[in-house]
Amino acid sequence: MKVSSASVKVAALLLLAVIVVASGKSVDKIRRPFPGIERLATRRNGVVPPKGYVSQNPRTVEGRFTSRVNHFDPQDRATFEFNYLHNDQYYREGGPLFVVVGGHYPINPYFMENSHFRDVAALEGAWLATNEHRYFGDSFPVPDLSTENLRFMRTEQVLFDLIEWIDFMKREVMGDPNARVILHGVAYGGTLATWARQRFPNIIDGAWGSSAPVRATTNFEEFAVEVGNIIRSRGGVQCYNRIFQAFHTAQNLVDAGSTEMLSEMFNTCNPVNPDDSLEVELFFYAMMLSLEAAMVEDVDVENINRVCDALTDDQFSTGMEALSAFLVDRYSEARECFDLSFENFVRYLTDVDLDAPANVEYGLRQATYHDCTEFGYFETTSSPDQPFGSRVTYDLFLAECQAAYGEWLTQDVVYEGVRLTNFHFGATDPRVTNVLYTSGEIDPLRAVAITEYTNLLANARVTPGAFIGQDIISISGMDSEELLETKHMAEEYISTWLGSPISPFRK
Repeated sequence: MKVSSASVKVAALLLLAVIVVASGKSVDKIRRPFPGIERLATRRNGVVPPKGYVSQNPRTVEGRFTSRVNHFDPQDRATFEFNYLHNDQYYREGGPLFVVVGGHYPINPYFMENSHFRDVAALEGAWLATNEHRYFGDSFPVPDLSTENLRFMRTEQVLFDLIEWIDFMKREVMGDPNARVILHGVAYGGTLATWARQRFPNIIDGAWGSSAPVRATTNFEEFAVEVGNIIRSRGGVQCYNRIFQAFHTAQNLVDAGSTEMLSEMFNTCNPVNPDDSLEVELFFYAMMLSLEAAMVEDVDVENINRVCDALTDDQFSTGMEALSAFLVDRYSEARECFDLSFENFVRYLTDVDLDAPANVEYGLRQATYHDCTEFGYFETTSSPDQPFGSRVTYDLFLAECQAAYGEWLTQDVVYEGVRLTNFHFGATDPRVTNVLYTSGEIDPLRAVAITEYTNLLANARVTPGAFIGQDIISISGMDSEELLETKHMAEEYISTWLGSPISPFRK
């Protein structure tokens, strides 16, 4: 059954959208990358706007803002323009500015027009706006994505874009330089929102980050654990066990040097070489992402159950037999074989053209650069508490970074970038006020988010039974009592940050 209502459909997306963007079927059939390659660009995006969403609201207005390419070099006067959207539909004179902070994707009005944050904006008489992150959509500060040109892809540069645009919005668009400002974002956008409040408390009055990862890490082993929990809760224990059995049986075959069976069962373009550790890691990573891609395609929540029904079918006597049969059949129209060569794995990451499909639609090269230099979040399978084996290690992701951007990205450089991110922003102890951190209990990003935090006018809450970003959807009759409590908490904190509410209808 397809999810039909808007809120339920988005809820389905929130279940596992953090895992894979799409399976993709648009490039050459024979040696195209495995499904889920686009997921490399969405490690921290969590939830992205529904594909193809177009605003039907005549009050949503487009604009372009001129910003500095390099905010920290007074001798460099180069500028670029980035997109923004705004809507004064709910604004009442003296009201605040509510901003949905853009993430690693092209600008989209969806969260500005369809969310609990929008509903709170209506109550508070707020002007709504959202921005496009530099290096995404049509907001490029450079002519191409060469490694040299990616040096301006830094969080501090992004925050200064945001703050200077907010000042412009208050003065030139709203005509109220004293308007209060509330930021909101989900996943990486939520991270930026909370960091903006931390950096600029004189400009930002409060921030709500939903499923916001704030602790950078090279070894993000918790991600696979949470994905396994989602599979167990949605598809059942038997499905989880089948996947566990399949991956561990495959590992045993590799250890025994018997990869002919693996190559034949999973239809790899070339035999898996058990002596090539990188190729072995890539095999397991490819199978993991391909399975996850099938589970979230078409934003249909029932896909998880359908995939698990196929994997637990009685016609298969082993987990590996079930997994290989499913993957080969599922992707037979997209490819004639699974190409596990490392060159194929990184070929989209090395395309420096702004108009390259992977860069336009997914921001693949630019977002991966951000991970390699500042955040990490490399989804290894080193934890024993997940079903995908133990062969995906940090080595695969380090090799990916070096192949895409150069040998200068050594292990020490990557670790230093992660260390400095945590040092600059405080990781899970940012010492910040007027911030609310919310997460779902079943949320792959929860392990690197703030789940316990009490400070002056700041708090954190984990919603029992909720998936990533479910708290950003408008209140509906489908909400659990726990989810309603989280949404009401967000509303109450925002009201407190704004002072006395201006709405005459509020109780």
